Amino acid sequence: MRKGSMQLGINAIVVLIIALAILGLAMSFVTSLFKGGQEKLGSLIGRTELPIHADATEPLKFERSDITIKSGKTTELKVSVYNSNFQADEDVFIRLVDCQDAEKEIENGIDLSSLSQKIPLGTDGGYGVIITVSDEVEPGTYICSIEARGYDSDNFVSQQLFVNVIV
Repeated sequence: MRKGSMQLGINAIVVLIIALAILGLAMSFVTSLFKGGQEKLGSLIGRTELPIHADATEPLKFERSDITIKSGKTTELKVSVYNSNFQADEDVFIRLVDCQDAEKEIENGIDLSSLSQKIPLGTDGGYGVIITVSDEVEPGTYICSIEARGYDSDNFVSQQLFVNVIV
């Protein structure tokens, strides 16, 4: 009788260890899944974590005015948007309007991804936008027009960003 009860205890411990290992692997998978989504979509940044703040005189402000990125790679850029003309309950998103070099406008190859958020009137909101440059974009400096726009209205603010593409 003692041997049977000892065997049952060892089996329970083995099952418990296997269950904990599977739980750990599942949690790791879910965490990496969410991190992958953030790398593709960008993020929202709290006002206290934002290194720059837009205001009424400069309603769209970038962390830096030019970025350098390799062809086929992505980079994150912190952006602040001040709400002086968007509706209070309106989602505000950031989009890339166009990019051009000294000779011509490029149709596609430089993309911007970001989430949207509601920004209270008279304050600014922070975005972590993802800028992606495809392999087809030739090295050079491009001037890109970026705008923050409301979903429900035609109100927008615009600013230019220099994108230096290297090999």
